[in-house]
Amino acid sequence: MRRLVFIVLVCACAHIAPAVAQQGVTSYPPAYFAANQPATAFDMVSLLPGFHLVPGDATIRGFSGTVGNVLIDGQLPTSKEEKIDDLLRRIAASSVERIELIRGGGDMHGYPVLANVVRIKTASLRGRAELEGAITHYGTTAPKVAVHLTRQGAASLWEMTAAWGRDFGMQNSNGFGTRARYLPGGAPLQLSRYSFPKLTNTAEFSSAYRQSLWAGDLSLGLVLKQERAYSGVRESIYFPSISLATGLESARARSGEGRLDYQHGLGAWGQLQIFAVHRIEEQDEISQTSTAVRTDMSRSRFNLREDVARLAWQYVDGALKLESGAEGAINVLSSRSSLTLGGTPVMLPAANVRVQEKRVEFFSTATWRFSPVLMSELGARYETSTLTQSGDSSLTKDLSYLKPRWLTTWNPAPGHELRLLAERQVGQLVFRDFASSTSLNSNIVTGGNKNLEPAHSWNISLAWEWHFWDRGSLVLDAKREFISQVVDRIPVFAGGQVYNAVGNIGSGTRDDLQADVILPLDRVGLKGLTIKGEAISRHSRVRDPATGAYRTITGGQTFGGPAFVFTSMTEITYDIPKRNLQLGMTVHYHAGTQDLEYRIDEIDSTHHDIKLGAYVEYKPTPVWTWRAFIKDLMQTSAYRDRDVYGGLRGSAPLVYIERRELNNGAMIGLNVQHDF
Repeated sequence: MRRLVFIVLVCACAHIAPAVAQQGVTSYPPAYFAANQPATAFDMVSLLPGFHLVPGDATIRGFSGTVGNVLIDGQLPTSKEEKIDDLLRRIAASSVERIELIRGGGDMHGYPVLANVVRIKTASLRGRAELEGAITHYGTTAPKVAVHLTRQGAASLWEMTAAWGRDFGMQNSNGFGTRARYLPGGAPLQLSRYSFPKLTNTAEFSSAYRQSLWAGDLSLGLVLKQERAYSGVRESIYFPSISLATGLESARARSGEGRLDYQHGLGAWGQLQIFAVHRIEEQDEISQTSTAVRTDMSRSRFNLREDVARLAWQYVDGALKLESGAEGAINVLSSRSSLTLGGTPVMLPAANVRVQEKRVEFFSTATWRFSPVLMSELGARYETSTLTQSGDSSLTKDLSYLKPRWLTTWNPAPGHELRLLAERQVGQLVFRDFASSTSLNSNIVTGGNKNLEPAHSWNISLAWEWHFWDRGSLVLDAKREFISQVVDRIPVFAGGQVYNAVGNIGSGTRDDLQADVILPLDRVGLKGLTIKGEAISRHSRVRDPATGAYRTITGGQTFGGPAFVFTSMTEITYDIPKRNLQLGMTVHYHAGTQDLEYRIDEIDSTHHDIKLGAYVEYKPTPVWTWRAFIKDLMQTSAYRDRDVYGGLRGSAPLVYIERRELNNGAMIGLNVQHDF
């Protein structure tokens, strides 16, 4: 009887997924995606039922916690300079043999589900060339050119990518519009026309090589990248009198990365992995404002270095999977910052500092599949580090944390999965928060804080995944975080002045609710129409050190009552395979206040409403893809509101309210891709 039930479950699952090659692995061949006419592996991954792409966080030092939830040919992309979505967009859909969804298979890197993009192995040279041109409502152009080459055989792989492009920042913090200041009673204090555009030129070269060696697999990688961003700021004041203020924001970043990854099978004893990476980065940032009577200028220079080594062992014995290992990292930041107001130097806290971190982490995880429908993972990480700071201030600090984790997955019925996760997480300190930095045009001067400690929290989350209609899925994920040492904004003092700085303000909570859906409408008579969407709500709560009242955590979002926030991203596509045509529309909707920042002497928030985009994609032949697109069709404005006080909030009165409205206008362009 038990065997009969198992067979029924497998048959039912086979109805919602093309094939189950082995326990915990579901394979999706190209035919599964054919109705949606994907052009790249990225398009295919976005159609996987129940899967939400997580790109990882390259700003985190070390390796653990930085990687995403996608494998390529069974290998985890380990580069911090190349985003996983960019890597997937380089892979033509025609070169994909299949995509696998892996649940509880060996090293999952903290994710309940991994996607594995498996490419066709051929000794011939394959490539993808891309050319794009775009122009904005204000006449700014954004060209792009890129080429990607791949030669993949049975035992070796070589890849090379070169790209150059210009990006016109469509962010909420840039554009053209107005800036106004009002007295607390509403009377105008200053009115102006304001422009703050941003252009970023990016050049990148990367190469990767993989080869079988000594009964193992050796991978080598190299990435070189340069970014130059520039903003010319102009403010034409027409009330209370006519005047002109100008400014600029300039940033240059150059980075290099070299990495090595070697995996060696140990036969019945499992597999051993050795990983090493060396990264360097230089940043030079200049901010300047000028009026008829004075010029203010700031400059910040940062040099970062990171060296990481990792040793991991994996073992699989039927339903039991074990992983254990250690990772060591040495990270160094050297910074120099200066600020002059009207030609007079200003003393900044931690203007010239050197911060070094030596960190070791030990980890171990056991995964046990109790039955075809029940699996559990239990693991722990122990992290110890020493921070040494020198320069304007000296400090040596030792930190250590134990981070346990428990995940249980249950399939109560075919097409349904429940996941319960409990874990302790420890945030990483951002090295730049130890040093001062300034953006005069954004009215932000941040002092360094040597006493900063990482936030740590106990988290619990419950997720429900439902597959329906063959290609449809819905995932609901609810999460609660109990946070200690919340990282927010505090005052620091230097040279008789008080500055905003990043610091710890006590304990708080954060609640997240996220929904992801893929909804093909063939079943209701709308053949070729697919809706993909995600929606996120967040509520956080911490006691404000300035006022003593509860508020949201800086950078968080709120929902409930007048502070309701609902953010969603929806993509609607209509496929016409007979004409090799796809029509698409994207809708980004945001209601409420976003990105609140509670500084010591002001409250800063940004928000926008609906943003629409549309595209038409045509494939005249299987190797050519033409896409015409338009972004921000409604030319929605973004707003930044500042409530500025005469001193520390809670004790000083409100001086003025500033409201900035910026609009980048619509961007229209054409993208052409050729596979060969």
